[in-house]
Formats: sequence, C-alpha cells, structure tokens
Amino acid sequence: MTEAPRRLRRAEAVLQRRTGRVLLVLERAVDCFNHLAVLRTAEGFGIQNIWIVDNPLAEERSERTSHSVTKGTHHWLSIRYFQSPHDCLTALQDEGWTICATDLGRTAEPLSLSTLLPFPEKMAIVMGRESDGVSKLMLEAADRRFYLPMQGFGESFNLTVATGLMLQYVFLACPEAHGDLSETQLAELRQDWYRKLASNQERWEEYRQWLSSPPEPEPDLRPEDAMRQVRMPKKFRKNSK
Repeated sequence: MTEAPRRLRRAEAVLQRRTGRVLLVLERAVDCFNHLAVLRTAEGFGIQNIWIVDNPLAEERSERTSHSVTKGTHHWLSIRYFQSPHDCLTALQDEGWTICATDLGRTAEPLSLSTLLPFPEKMAIVMGRESDGVSKLMLEAADRRFYLPMQGFGESFNLTVATGLMLQYVFLACPEAHGDLSETQLAELRQDWYRKLASNQERWEEYRQWLSSPPEPEPDLRPEDAMRQVRMPKKFRKNSK
C-alpha cells in the first residue's frame, strides 16, 4: 500500500486527541454566531460530543453562515439535539454524567484547577443562554456549579470566551481526558471522517482501504508555513498588506 494521504494522517492525529470523557451542553443559546463560535471553540479543544438544547436557530442557519464562523469544524462533531432542558437532563442522568453548570450566583464555586479536582469519570459542562445563563432546572440538578472570576465592571464573559476559559481549565486539570475514545468509537468516527474527506467515489475507494490499517498520525497538527492559508475576508486583505 502506498503512503497515506496527509489528510488521513492529519485525521488520525485529531482522532488520537479526541475526548469522550468531557461533554459540552449548550443550553438555549439564542445568538446564531455565538452558537457557531462555541462549536468551533469546543472542536479546537478536542471535544467530540456536544448536546444542544432548545435552539430553533441551530437547524435553520445556512451552511454558508455555518462554515464562515466554524471554518468547517462543525462537520467533525457528534451533535445531539434536545427540545427542552428536561429532556437533556434526563439523558444526562440516565448516562451517569457528573453535571457541572456555569452560574453567576453567589453560591457558585470559583473555577480553578483545585476546585475541579478530583476530576469525575464523566463530566458534562453546561453553558447557558447569553441573557440569563443556565436554566433553573439544570442548575438545581447540577452536581457542581462554577463561575469564572472577573476583575472588571462586566458581569460575565461573552459565551464563546467563557466556554474557551472553562475548557482550558478542564483540560489543564485533566490532560489525560484527551485521547480516551474506545477502539469502537475511533472506528466509527474514522469511517465517517474518511468518507467526508473523500471528494468523490474514486477517492473514497482509495481511502477506505486504510480503515482496517490506519496510517500513522501526523506528529504536528499545525500546517507547514508554506501551506498556511490567510484566514481573512477578501475585502480586508488589501488593507492588511
């Protein structure tokens, strides 16, 4: 068999960094761009599973808008939708997740590496609506409630920033969460991802040969300097030179 295409080796590198131990729950976000930016942030941290609660905009947005905000990262996520916080909460409890909700209330714990330990076997992080946060139902059921300490006049961070900070703390507290997917989960994702990476049937026939014997992952996910693309709208590029 010839050398595997770089895109497959890169996919393997991403697979080896994915986590199933940490689940992100995005509850009732109303701003489409916030919603999509959170997906991009979570995917960048290695989150695979995202549950979205009560967001009618989630399935109405255009593919063009989605791609412009997420840069296509949403295609590699496993997303599950719920109609209500109650439905989501029932699923979380049935699957044995430790529920950690973000909360601005005075009884919430300040987020730090020490407050996250000992780290649970399965952590669900609940991020709430921009206007009023996590629902009362989810807060009352949460095993832990955290807030991000702030030093300025603002009462809260932007939803995307808050999600990024929360996930940064989580993976600093539990770096071993990365790369914990089972062989069965890896095989299922690998088949899905390889199929998406194939632009046509002929290429898919080539890629599927690697499913039973996956190639070695790329040692570094960052692109080489010569391959780095400019991530800027065309109308702004001429003014940046």
